[in-house]
Amino acid sequence: MQNQTINPREVRQQLGMNQQEFWSKIGVTQSGGSRYESGRNMPRPVRELLRVVHVEQIDLERINREDYQIIQHLREERVELYNTLRAAAQAHDEEKPRQQPASSQLQA
Repeated sequence: MQNQTINPREVRQQLGMNQQEFWSKIGVTQSGGSRYESGRNMPRPVRELLRVVHVEQIDLERINREDYQIIQHLREERVELYNTLRAAAQAHDEEKPRQQPASSQLQA
């Protein structure tokens, strides 16, 4: 995913959000977001926040450093448990109705 470009306007429109709603979720002003949508170069941290929040649809308000540390520990030290939990989470996620992911807006 590192070599792919996200079109922020297309992602925002697919999610049915106005600029204020969309950009404020990642700490960017509406006017700044408008400039990015018009083609201005987006800094990497903003691009990554956009990807995590709007494409991956991760609610940053629900995770904290401890959650991240647990994930890292499981990935490195308890690989089988991590894979089991990951498969269970994916199965659970597939059972829930959810908003259409914006991942189709990634372009090579």
